[in-house]
Amino acid sequence: MRIAIGDIHGRPYWKNYLDKDFTEFYILGDYFDGYPASFAKEYQNFKEICEAARSDPRLKLCLGNHDYHYLNLSGVPLQRYSRFQDRHCRAINEILEQNIDMLKIIYVTDDKYIISHAGLSNVFFERMRSTGIKNIEEINEAFKRSRGILAFNGYDIYGDDPSQSPIWIRPESLIDNPVPGLNQIVGHTQFDDKTVIERGGIKLIFIDTGEKESVYEF
Repeated sequence: MRIAIGDIHGRPYWKNYLDKDFTEFYILGDYFDGYPASFAKEYQNFKEICEAARSDPRLKLCLGNHDYHYLNLSGVPLQRYSRFQDRHCRAINEILEQNIDMLKIIYVTDDKYIISHAGLSNVFFERMRSTGIKNIEEINEAFKRSRGILAFNGYDIYGDDPSQSPIWIRPESLIDNPVPGLNQIVGHTQFDDKTVIERGGIKLIFIDTGEKESVYEF
C-alpha cells in the first residue's frame, strides 16, 4: 500500500499514518502559509517531516507553490503568492534550503502514476522535452539547474493554463491536457472531497480537501 497526503499547511495529521504498513508515503507539499497554523507550528511541523524523511526513505516529499516562493532569496524572493510571510521569510528560506535535496517536483511510479503538487500537463512536458529532457523525472534535475522553470506563467491569474508548471496548474487545464498513459495524484486546488476524473483511459485524482485529512491510499 502507498499513501499520498495533500497540502500540509502546517497540519500534523501526517503523523497518524506513520505506523501503517506502507511501501511509499508521498507528501504533496505546501508546508507553509497555512491559515490557521502559526509560523512556529508550521516551522516545527516541516522540520519533523524532513527528519522523518531522512530516517525513512519511504517518505517522498514534493515541493509546492507555497514553498517555492520562499526559495532563491537574495534580498528579494523569486516570486510572491498569496499569504507570503514577510516577517518569517528568511527562516522559511533557510530551512527549505537545508532540505532542498529531499524536495522533488515530481515522482513517477513503476505502475504509471505521476505524483506532484499540482499535476503535469502535456504542454509543460513537451516544453521540457524541447530543452533536452527525455523523461518525466528529469524535470527534477532541470529544476536543480534552473529554479525558474517552475515560475508562474500563462495568461490566467488563477493558474488555469496548460503551460503552468507542476506546482501551479489548475484542474481544468490538467484535465484538458494530461500526459497520455499516466494516472496522476495531485493536491494544490481544494475540492470538497477526494475527486477522481477519468479521461482517455487514465485517472486524475485530486486529493486536497482543505481542513479535512486529505489522504489517498493506492
